[in-house]
Amino acid sequence: MGIGGKKMKPVFIEARDLNDAYFTLLWELWNHGHEYKIDAGSFAGSKRLEFYYAAGFIRNPHARPLAPIMPQGIPPTTTDEKLEQDYFPNYLMDPFLSKNEHYRYSSWINGTEHYSEFGRMSEHPTDETPIEWVIRHFKEKGYHNNHCYINIGNVDSGFNYDIPYTNEANRLTSPCFRGIDFKIKDEMLLTSVVFRSWDLYAGFPENMGGFTLLNEYVAGELNIQPGPLSFASQGLHAYDYQIEPIAAILNKEYSLF
Repeated sequence: MGIGGKKMKPVFIEARDLNDAYFTLLWELWNHGHEYKIDAGSFAGSKRLEFYYAAGFIRNPHARPLAPIMPQGIPPTTTDEKLEQDYFPNYLMDPFLSKNEHYRYSSWINGTEHYSEFGRMSEHPTDETPIEWVIRHFKEKGYHNNHCYINIGNVDSGFNYDIPYTNEANRLTSPCFRGIDFKIKDEMLLTSVVFRSWDLYAGFPENMGGFTLLNEYVAGELNIQPGPLSFASQGLHAYDYQIEPIAAILNKEYSLF
């Protein structure tokens, strides 16, 4: 039993595609999420509904559309056009930062200079990015190895939260996304991701749509089939301001905790 006698329930889902995964997780969060007051970080002082732990396996994330098919009257959180023309090419593949950007996930997936600032071994070629290394390693060492994992963020990024700031725009953080694992099984590329903290309502569809496109890109470079996606997080959640649209999607009576 959990604290105060409440049982902590971990959630694991198996889903057909991204759309199925998204709405299944919304149902699971409504039924098994717990009230979580935010002491520090984004929206400090407010509450969110959060899983104790959530993980899942999505068998065919490549089915289109990648973005959730929202009920009538509910604005989409993302679209396939945004995923294909903005999120994937810019945030997952383009490592060059815009003004006031501290990082992009691409800083560690497809970057060289930014990535090397955070502990890359000096003898490693600095003109090769981590995703390029993954592709080369599979080609040179064989498809059946467990080496091709990309760490996201530097090892001491948690210390960023100790740095004083004058406004929210200057607050340093650590990446919510922490790692991506590539495996080849049954001649398909499997991709698995880990998140430290994760917005289910708006973040999950965009992130998983982008990772699907990344899976397709790497699989194409290796001349194999793109395969399933899996995920795990101890911090998958919905913020208090997202509860009302989630209630509408699930046809539930709205109540803020």
